[in-house]
Amino acid sequence: FAAFSIATRAVGMITQGLGGAVKEAIDFEREMIKVAQVTGKTMKELKGLSNTVRDLATSLGVGSKELLSVARILAQTGLTAKETEIALTALAKTELAPTFENITQTAEGAVAIINQFKQGVEALEGQLGSINAVAGQFAVEAGDLIAVIRRTGGVFRAAGGDLNELIALFTSVRSTTRES
Repeated sequence: FAAFSIATRAVGMITQGLGGAVKEAIDFEREMIKVAQVTGKTMKELKGLSNTVRDLATSLGVGSKELLSVARILAQTGLTAKETEIALTALAKTELAPTFENITQTAEGAVAIINQFKQGVEALEGQLGSINAVAGQFAVEAGDLIAVIRRTGGVFRAAGGDLNELIALFTSVRSTTRES
């Protein structure tokens, strides 16, 4: 009788696990459809992005739904599917960094970095790495650095400054005044 009870519980757990997996697969497809609608690409044309999301989700432990939501944000800015993959890879790595809190806010900051400092998506990983390094060494949070980039990055760039100078200036002000 005990073996029957254990077997019944095991079947229940497997059924519950399959139901969750089916729901997750449906959610994944829904998000991919949204990305396809934003980009104007077919699902087949977005196969590389789909594979990238799956790879990042399994290798870094980041939720695929979150990644697709970020991919949609990136695609809405006019990035190509390939550029979106590159940026998404850089952003997914921020989820492992202790100084970044929210991938969606970081993505919004990444869009600002790409558009304001004009170094392209290829430079994004290094730029986010700089933010992480500064936030890890000084009394400033990555979220504050992202916020200052979003708010003042364009003006700072127009005045002739670059991203690292903006980060250094804000970090100096923040560490002495504790002002955001």
